[in-house]
Amino acid sequence: MMRTKADGNIISLFYKPLCVLLVLSGLFSLIWLRSSIVSMTYSLRDLEEKTMEARKDMKILLAERSSLMSVSKVTASLNEPSRQALVSAAGPIENGYVTPDRTRVVMVQKNRTAEPQKASLRMGDKR
Repeated sequence: MMRTKADGNIISLFYKPLCVLLVLSGLFSLIWLRSSIVSMTYSLRDLEEKTMEARKDMKILLAERSSLMSVSKVTASLNEPSRQALVSAAGPIENGYVTPDRTRVVMVQKNRTAEPQKASLRMGDKR
C-alpha cells in the first residue's frame, strides 16, 4: 500500500520544515555561544592585565610610603624647634629617639595562675 499526500495529516506537512528550522537554529545558537565564550575570555584577560597593573602601582606606592616613613625622615622631623618643646616634656632624646620617663611606664604581665575573680563591690571601693 502506497501513501499519498492526500491521506496525511497537517503535522506531516510541517514536519520537515520544522526539523530543518530546529537544526539551523541549533547551529546558530552554538556559534553564538562559542563566540560569547571567546569574547568573555578576552574580557577576563583585560581584567587580569588591569589587576596586574594595579598590583604594580600598589608596590610602587608602598615603596614610596616606606621611603617617606624612614627613620631619617622621622628623626629630621624630631629635630625641628617646634617639636623640641613637646619632646622635652616626654623625656631626654638619645640619637633622635625619645626615651620614656621610668615613672610613667606601666608594666602589664599576664597572670599565669588560675585564681577565682571577685565580682562583688566592696564597701571601701571608690571607682
